[in-house]
Formats: sequence, C-alpha cells, structure tokens
Amino acid sequence: MSHAPLDLTVREDGLALVTLHGSGTGNALGGTFWDDLRDLMEDARERDDIRSIALTGAGDLFSVGMDLRWYVVRLRRAQRSKDPGFMDTDVRRLQQAVAAVADCPKPVTALVDGECTGAALELISACDIRYATRRARFALPEAELGVVADLGGLQRLPLLVNQGHLRELAFTGRTVDAARAARIGLVNDVFDDRAALHDAARRLNAEASRHPAPVLEGIKRTLDTAHRDAVTQGLDHATRWNSAHTGPDGLARAMTARLHRSPPAPATPDRTSPAPAL
Repeated sequence: MSHAPLDLTVREDGLALVTLHGSGTGNALGGTFWDDLRDLMEDARERDDIRSIALTGAGDLFSVGMDLRWYVVRLRRAQRSKDPGFMDTDVRRLQQAVAAVADCPKPVTALVDGECTGAALELISACDIRYATRRARFALPEAELGVVADLGGLQRLPLLVNQGHLRELAFTGRTVDAARAARIGLVNDVFDDRAALHDAARRLNAEASRHPAPVLEGIKRTLDTAHRDAVTQGLDHATRWNSAHTGPDGLARAMTARLHRSPPAPATPDRTSPAPAL
C-alpha cells in the first residue's frame, strides 16, 4: 500500500499531527516530500483550527534521512544536462522546505522514535521543541558523503547544543542515543514509548493553547530575530562550499557507494577551472 509523503491529522484540540512517510524505506526523505512539507507548513500557518504542530515518523522510526536513491537519479540528470547551477538550485529548494518549519508562527514539536539521521536531524533542528523515546537515535553523517550538512543543521543546532558536542557529531558522524541527546540539550525530554511521546505533545498543545496565537507568534519571532541573519549566511556558505568542492559528480559517486555499503573512491579535484569564491 502506497502512502503520500506526508499525512496530516488535525485533532479537535487544535494539535496537527504530521506523519512522515517520505519516498522510500525508513521514511526516507525524497520525491515530492520536500515541496509537500513546504506547502503544508505554509497552509498550516493560515489555519485557525491549528494551534500547534507535531512531526512524527510512520512506523517504528522517525526517518533515515535523505532518500539517496531518489537524489542519485537527480544528480545523474544534472550530470547529463551539465547544468552548473543544479546543486545550488536544488539544495536551496530543500532548504526552503526546512525553513518553512522554522518560520511557521505556531509551535512545532518533533516527536522522535527510533532513527533520526542526517537530513531528518537537520529537519528537527528547525522545530521549536524536540521530544524523544528512549529508543531514539540521532546522527549527522553527511561527512561520510564528502559534503557539509547544508539543510540548516550546522546553523540551528548550535542554538541547542554547545559547539563541542556539535563538532563531535559533525566530524565523526557517530550515533548518539536518547539519553545523551537529552544531556547535551538536543532533545527537551525523553519518554518511555511512542504513546507517552504523543501524550506529551497533547499536553504541550493544551498548555500553549491557553495563550493567544499572536503572543505565541511574537515569542517565536522575537527568539528567531537574533539568529536569522546568521542562519541565512551559514546556509548560503554551506551551499556554495558543497557546489565548489564536491559537485554533482562527486556527490553521486559518494551516494552510490553509500547505497552499496562500500567506501567511495576519493574524488580528483578539477584543476581546469577555479572554484567560486566562498
């Protein structure tokens, strides 16, 4: 049975539950997921029946991250078209989808059960609050693909965890469990199971809904203003860095190798033309 990349259920109490199915096994994030997420968040901001939003994964995990099979096909098309701006354009489209979560004027909570890797971790960094079950696991393995994480994790995670913990995650790609995630501030709280996780989201919605929606929006806008420019500049830098140092060819090789569970061959730098200034 096939699913849409996202399901939306709005409860009578105003809690909107967004369930991620993605485009592949493990709720992998690809296909129309990114445009659907952006559209859903932009629609939710205008709906009076939605007071807060919770993101959760279908089944027994949140998401394995980017759908590499989907993205390799896109990279191969870019190689054939020889479009030099493909990576910049495509990555900025995905960044806009994550930004739509961060920019939503209503409280957004991530409910993480099981794996939350790569692009999925960057996605939850755009949420206001993160709850996890004891079996949740988190990782930022983009370095294994020879790229810098470029969907906002490196810009938003420093607002949650200190630089030492974040650099350890980004440099090593190692997985951290829920207990450590709570200790370093990556998640707000840890719960025994999925049912308790959803109960926490309902309690949060009930408490937040006591306050006028414009006040909640004002809180978000005030908190975000101090960091908005830095996030924007950091996203732009990561996009241009990956385009200059990896490109579609190198990323396609690395993703294909990852799919086959073998280490990618090192890319040979192209010395025929200068890399764009960063």
